[in-house]
Amino acid sequence: MISKRTRAAAALLWALVLLIFTGTENLNNLLLHKQLVFVFNPHPDFGEFFNWADVTRIHHVWVIVKLGHFIGFGILDLLVYNWLRNRPVSLLVSILFALATEILQLYLNRDGRLYDVLIDSFGALTAGLVSRSLFRLHPISAPIKKQ
Repeated sequence: MISKRTRAAAALLWALVLLIFTGTENLNNLLLHKQLVFVFNPHPDFGEFFNWADVTRIHHVWVIVKLGHFIGFGILDLLVYNWLRNRPVSLLVSILFALATEILQLYLNRDGRLYDVLIDSFGALTAGLVSRSLFRLHPISAPIKKQ
């Protein structure tokens, strides 16, 4: 059985990965050239957070990027649930982390957007619903103790 400390470490490590991916100035440079760069903007334009018009223009491979948001926060929700064993709390943690990372991006010369919070949240919700349905169909039983 995996300890609660190990489950917490897995969730926190994944959150750190998401934080790095969402905060680095250029994700392509990180993935292709292993360049991790953070640029702080002390005066972000918070109006950009509510910009919906650029959802398909912000990245040339926008479908892959948005799928990454969906899957990344779905994984986060599963890991947080595995750690805390509380579905509403894991979903709330995932959604709040999504909101925090998108707001943080505004300070890091990235494109923090409300629609990304919604995509992230939908990924977390979907992961929770799918895992709940699967465990109802195929419950994991406790190990049988030998007497």
